[in-house]
Parts: sequence; structure tokens; C-alpha cells
Amino acid sequence: MKTNIQIAALIAIAGTATAQENILILLADDVGVDNIGAYAEGQDLAPTPNIDALAAGGVLFRNTWANPVCSPTRAAIQTGRHGFRTGIGMALGLAPTSYALPTSEVILPELFDLHDDLGYSHAAIGKWHLGNGSVGGGLSPNIAGYDHFNGTLGNFKEPYDYYFWPAWVNGNFSVITHYATVGTVEAARQWLETAPEPWICYVAFNAPHTPLHTPPDELFTVELPDPGPRIDPRPYFCADIEAMDTEIGRLLASIDSDTLERTNIVFAGDNGTPSESTVAPFDPDHAKLTCYEGGVNVPLIISGPSVAVPGREVSHLVSLVDLFATIADMAGIDAEASLPGVELDSVSAYPYLEATNALPQRQTVYSEIFHPNGPGPYEFAARTIRNERYKLIWFEVPTKKYALYNLVLDPWEQVNLLKGGTPNATDLSAFRYLRNKMTGLIDSGTGI
Repeated sequence: MKTNIQIAALIAIAGTATAQENILILLADDVGVDNIGAYAEGQDLAPTPNIDALAAGGVLFRNTWANPVCSPTRAAIQTGRHGFRTGIGMALGLAPTSYALPTSEVILPELFDLHDDLGYSHAAIGKWHLGNGSVGGGLSPNIAGYDHFNGTLGNFKEPYDYYFWPAWVNGNFSVITHYATVGTVEAARQWLETAPEPWICYVAFNAPHTPLHTPPDELFTVELPDPGPRIDPRPYFCADIEAMDTEIGRLLASIDSDTLERTNIVFAGDNGTPSESTVAPFDPDHAKLTCYEGGVNVPLIISGPSVAVPGREVSHLVSLVDLFATIADMAGIDAEASLPGVELDSVSAYPYLEATNALPQRQTVYSEIFHPNGPGPYEFAARTIRNERYKLIWFEVPTKKYALYNLVLDPWEQVNLLKGGTPNATDLSAFRYLRNKMTGLIDSGTGI
């Protein structure tokens, strides 16, 4: 097996590749920036040497937003559209009557198929969580547009867990009794062995989402506590992250060096860290399911031949909804021109990969959490928007109040500038600007 250093070196020299580029998307579940070593923002971290190697050989995006919960982010990546357009504002259920991503939505593989002259093959591996019964049960990822699907349709609920889990392979169901993170990587590795190039492979891990568990011994080094009546979930959360990182290393090591040199790799988290696994200086009340930074600020790392100068950080604002256009650009596809009449929210981050001095591609980023899933009307638990300095949150339920934060002076969102007095002129101007941008996005669909 290749070492982490060898993998990092292959990724670094990949910037010289000229052949049609493959695209490998790696999505972690419930991982905020506080859990990846390369970000150096958290404490009590799991070792993540393989993910850190991607950052060393690529571009680390410091200010990337997702949604506060998984399904809306997954839909945004696949469609380039916010949840209020797709109807997905919360985690989707798995009942046959549950709402699902509409088949009218054009997702990544369908966008690539519009350019069949490029010859891309495509697969989705791992956790789907964009619906099942209402759009074909276990075939829902295939019906949505993927040639090949091997994975699970959502979270592991009793009686299922990471060692006993439901798997669908192109509509065929079975129960798997080996470790799910290993199973996800093995499914990806097997598909990649025979997939014709160029390819796009979307690999979405269940880990480290609950149920927290002990991975196989060879996959982690984190010290776990002795069993007791009250168990701290954090060590298990870290062990599950380390096991995922170990398996990411195995997946990358299984790709031959020539293929890896022409493969763009995208690593991201789907939402922030859950409150029960959040540790100081991060606030468990500002975690997953909230629109605070701990709920929406996620890792995004891109490496490969599209990266002109590796080993960089980008602090400009990016949203995971932007991956749709960014991934299209990697293949030379103009997403907006390819989908006339489709209201895209995706703004390509590709210029940041090409140049070290790229100007900001967007002035604001937006996130939301609402219910019910479906065509609406919606009740927003919260909506949020930020620019480089200020952040506005609208708490529709239950308070119908705004909160404004200066993230430069107050990155932990402790001081609501709208509370306890009249804001100064600069703060008030920022409030009005962000409020108008957010209401304009929702009311007129003009994009952000």
C-alpha cells in the first residue's frame, strides 16, 4: 500500500496532467471544520493524515458553508440549487410516502450525460439520503441519473448499524455484515477497477454519523474509554473519523498512479459536528441543526490536475451548492449554459483552483433549515446569510427575530449586534444589505 507521503506526492504532481480528468467526490457525514487536522481549528482531534495530505497537495477552502443537516446539502451538491427550490430543507425519511428529490431536478450525472461526447461514466457509492420509495425504492439513485449505485439509502436505524446494514446495488437488496466504512470503500474500489475513463465517482460515507461504534481495530488508534453507564461519545466519534480517513487512504492507494494523476479529488463535510460530539472552543449549542458557524462551516478540500498551485488556502466565501458548477468546470462543462431555464444557485469555485490571485466569485453565501420537505409552504427554523465580515440569522421559529454578528471581531457568534441597543450606522447598513439579499433570494429567486 502506498504511504501517505507517496499519495501526497502523486496528488501534488497531478497538476501537470493534461488528459480528460476523472472526478472523485468524497463526502463525510457530520464533520465540521473542527474535526480535520489540516484546518487546525478544533481540539482533541482524530488523526486524519490522508485527508490532510489532500490539503497539502491541493486547495483548502477556509470559509465553506453547507446546510445545517445532511439531505439539503446532498441535494445542493447534486443539483446546484438551494433547498427552497428542490423542496428539501430537512433530513429525508425512508418511508415509501416520504418526499424525495424530484426526478425533474437535473443532477450531476445527467448534466454530464448532456455532454456525452466527453464519455463520462458515473457512479454513486455509499449513503444516498435523497429519498427512496416515491421514486423507485432501491433504484432511486439510478432513476435520479446514476449509471451505478452501490450503497444505503439513508441513516442506519434499528435494527441496522455499521456491522449490519441494508445495501442496494442497482435495485438489488441485501444485508451486509461487515463494517460499513470498509464496505463503502470496497464498493468504490471495485467499480473503479473496471470503470471506463473518464469517470465521476461520488462516494458518500455514513461515518461518523450515529450510531457511534467501535471500528475494526486496524483502522484506528484513538483510545476509547472503558464501557460504563455514561460513555463520552467524543472518543468514538473520533475513532469513526480516523477509520474513515484510513479507508480513504486505502481507496486512493488502490488507484494506479497514472489514473490518480489525472483525477480531481473533492473532500467535503455535509454539515457541522453534532452537539454531543462538539468540544471547546466550539459551542455545542452552535452545532449541527443550527445556522451558527458550528452547524454550517464545513471542510472543503480539492486536489488534482485542476489545481495550478497546490498547498494553498482560500478564504473567500464558498458554498457546497457551488460544487455543481465547479465539478462541471473540471470537465470543461458550462453548467449554466447547459441548463437554460434552470435557476442555478451554483457559482463555480474553479477560478480559485486555476489562479492564486482569483477575485471573490460571490459576495455572500446562504444556508437554511426548514420543514416540511416538499413543495411548500415552508416553516423556516432558521435562514442565514453572510458576507466577508457580517452574518445575519433569521430565527423564524419560534422567535421571529434577527441576529447579526461581526465574524471578524466575533467568530464564535457571542455578541448579537441587534440586541441591547441601537446598532451603529455600519452595523445597521450591513443588516439591511444582508436582509435584502436574503429576502430577495427567497422572494424573487434571483440567486445570490
